[in-house]
Amino acid sequence: MSRRRPFTVSASLSHRLNLLALALVTLIVVTGGAVRLTGSGLGCSDWPECSVGHLTPAVQFHGLIEFGNRLVTVVLTIAVAAAFLAAIFRRPRRRDLIYLSGGLVAGILAQAVLGGIVVYTKLNPYLVMVHFFATMVLLANAVVLAHRSTRDYGPGSARLLVPRPLLQLHYGVLVLLGFVIAAGTAATGAGPLGGNSSGQQIAKRIPVSLRDLAELHASLVMLLVGLTVGLVVGLQLADVPERVRRAGRMLLAVMVAQAAVGYTQYFTHLPAALVEVHLLGVTILVIGATQCFLSCTYHAPEVVPALPEDERADAGIAIGAR
Repeated sequence: MSRRRPFTVSASLSHRLNLLALALVTLIVVTGGAVRLTGSGLGCSDWPECSVGHLTPAVQFHGLIEFGNRLVTVVLTIAVAAAFLAAIFRRPRRRDLIYLSGGLVAGILAQAVLGGIVVYTKLNPYLVMVHFFATMVLLANAVVLAHRSTRDYGPGSARLLVPRPLLQLHYGVLVLLGFVIAAGTAATGAGPLGGNSSGQQIAKRIPVSLRDLAELHASLVMLLVGLTVGLVVGLQLADVPERVRRAGRMLLAVMVAQAAVGYTQYFTHLPAALVEVHLLGVTILVIGATQCFLSCTYHAPEVVPALPEDERADAGIAIGAR
């Protein structure tokens, strides 16, 4: 009687699930923005049901938009749970991937609960700010998870590709980017796009002038662009691989484009479509900044040993060498 082989997941399948989780986290930012910008934040007045006694909304615009965003959250939750289970059963097993994917699961569940509280508090702007900022953290987590799942992160595997001062400068870019996002969400909380629509309860706004918060946000953006220009110039002058320089140039290009959209939306009185483009831009910016930082350190592609043929046949999902 043959011994039953343990269920395993291939490294390549685990990586694909991590990429799916990253794509869905990006999508949830876009759909969440659509909820707010169409005034559908209270389209479902209850949680987790859409309304008291009704899981799904009536056939009306705002309810369908809000419920659609909730469905994306459900799909995302399933995807990150699958990525977490894949990390547990992955061979070779890696603790760092389990922690990162587990962080995504915990973060998504916490975000779902926070989203319910946002609904019950009638779109409290401070909670909306926390909700959005936490999503950006989840997005960075997903980028790191997808990157690490194809690389060797064993002891002594790292090789720094840039001078240490430039790496520290990149830390400064990431920290300042966090402040820029926080200031931007605060400006949104003071602006007219509260997430509700006419006929609904008026959403509370932050009691600070939109102009003052927008000027603070713009000042931080200019400082961030200047810091990033310094980083890009440093990468051009230093002896670093071209791919690292290219990552820096792409980050700067996205940042400048995002700043241009931000100024345009402010001076055109915040048209919803342009604000949605701005939300997509900050999502791309967070992905780009994280990837640029990761590119500063080299880790060789992970070598996955192949199992013997009999073990491959008995495994739940055979490990495939990449």
